[in-house]
Amino acid sequence: MGKYKKGSNEPKHWHGLPPSRFIKYRSWINKQKPGICGTYCSAVLIHDAIYQETKKSLNRDVLLNGLKTVIDDLFPYKGTYFWDLAFGIRRLLADIPEWRVKTALIAERTVPKLLDEGAGPVIVGTNMLLNSSYKNHWLLVYAYGYNEKGKLFFRAYDNHGRYKAVVPASQTIACVWLEKNEMWKDENNERI
Repeated sequence: MGKYKKGSNEPKHWHGLPPSRFIKYRSWINKQKPGICGTYCSAVLIHDAIYQETKKSLNRDVLLNGLKTVIDDLFPYKGTYFWDLAFGIRRLLADIPEWRVKTALIAERTVPKLLDEGAGPVIVGTNMLLNSSYKNHWLLVYAYGYNEKGKLFFRAYDNHGRYKAVVPASQTIACVWLEKNEMWKDENNERI
């Protein structure tokens, strides 16, 4: 299995969230070395969830700086794993009980199911051992599709300035997402 080349038999139809919802994140570009892609994806995940719920926009720099301290700067090793993202997001949302952070190891099975249920977006990891051209990287996936050969692809924000990046699902592993905790709502779907 070789590296994926853009345009090679991509899906014609996508399922999930519309790309227009993520166009505002084109300017959320990770320029740090080494990169903090997990922090950027976590920031966009939280920003999008809060914006969809309240129509209020959080400050990008405050959100990124807060998440960086609990995702990238906290642990003694380089790089981030899905549990680092989940830990950091949980810490940031500790005072907002209506959101739960969820994780899974197999993005190929989890992401389509979540998007079909109306959940999402979902942070998904790519891996160089799976021949990803992104190498080890985090993306925020909001749609999926199958090409004519039945191969699954994800459409994502990539924190490099692209909000419609396409990656083969076979090059991904592990995912993190937010789930509404409905126990914090009353019968009129209002926050208690």
